[in-house]
Amino acid sequence: MAQRRAQPQTAKLRKNASISAPTTDDFDFLASQQSTGSDDQAFQLAVAQQIMASKEKKRQEKEKKFLVAARHKLTGEISSTSEDTQKTVTGAEEVYAKFILDYAEAEDSIRAIWTEITTEEKKLSQIAKRQSTARQQMRKENESPMYTGMGRMKEACREMREIIKELSDG
Repeated sequence: MAQRRAQPQTAKLRKNASISAPTTDDFDFLASQQSTGSDDQAFQLAVAQQIMASKEKKRQEKEKKFLVAARHKLTGEISSTSEDTQKTVTGAEEVYAKFILDYAEAEDSIRAIWTEITTEEKKLSQIAKRQSTARQQMRKENESPMYTGMGRMKEACREMREIIKELSDG
């Protein structure tokens, strides 16, 4: 029954001290001492508050150290990840820039070849036109003498037949 009475006092102590320590770490100082003196109780209450405040302070220091270490670790991880990402982006940009330059160079080579082909095509076209014109001119020049020659040949053949016919008739 003494413990039942001590528990509500401990709850009041916790509410008054506004300490949020886990119940497994609490030191139930008042429940372990059964004194009826008011000075004794005040002393016990003060010692319990100091112990709890000391535990709370140690817990806060541990949490603070943990948070500082975690922040430091996270900052390091973030910066290394950021550096890796930056290196990757820089590498990709370099590869893309090289690709663009190579592509532009290839396009320039292709354009130069097409320009050369166009120039050669114009030259060949002009040569073909000149040859065609020359052939037509030669045909015109040769056509008339050829017809004249063929006409003379026909006349010569006819005359030869007449001579052969006269010689054979006669």
